[in-house]
Amino acid sequence: MAKTISKKEIRRDPLAEWLGMAVRFVQVRKTSVVAALVAVSLAGILGAGYWWYQGQKENEASRALAQAAATSRGEQPGTPVNPDEAMKRYRDVAQQYRGTHSAEESLILLGNLQSEAGKADEAIGTFSEYLSTYSRGRFRMMAGLGKAYAQEAKGDLQGAANTLSEVLDRGKDDPLAGEAYMSLARLYEGLKKPDDAMRVYGQVVEVYSQTQWAQRALQRMSALKAK
Repeated sequence: MAKTISKKEIRRDPLAEWLGMAVRFVQVRKTSVVAALVAVSLAGILGAGYWWYQGQKENEASRALAQAAATSRGEQPGTPVNPDEAMKRYRDVAQQYRGTHSAEESLILLGNLQSEAGKADEAIGTFSEYLSTYSRGRFRMMAGLGKAYAQEAKGDLQGAANTLSEVLDRGKDDPLAGEAYMSLARLYEGLKKPDDAMRVYGQVVEVYSQTQWAQRALQRMSALKAK
């Protein structure tokens, strides 16, 4: 004989029962639940605080970078440029605001100023610092080129070639990669390694067809073949 369903069972509210179970669960494990809620709240507060701090740091770094840039081109129109003071200010930004976009840019600008001033050793150190500090930095190819040019200025052609090879291994799609490939091939020519130079020029022709890089590479390949 089928069991008779009572009116109480018919009117039973599943949602109300679920809420009741949830309340009893919280009451039994009240300490653990409260601790979890506190932990989540603290994580949210700390996260918001971190992003606020980073934003403030970026803003301060940006202002410091602008002041350094003003020094590098003269504080006021007609005033003389003070490269040593500009270098000092760029170095301060790079050290005080490490990890910010402005600190990245400061190292590149510092290295460029050092190269222009004929301070090849200092430029090599600055660009090397950038490459080691910012493994995924926005200016890695620029730093690699700057370091290679400074090494070349010192007569270290093999070191310059090694630098460009390393940055190209990770930055083939960088907008400056074409210049880096051409510079690398030119260095191989200087090192009396025509086969390596031809190989790199060939890569330029293949990857950068219909560009000025490809045209220049073809010219250099023709010149090497004529030797």
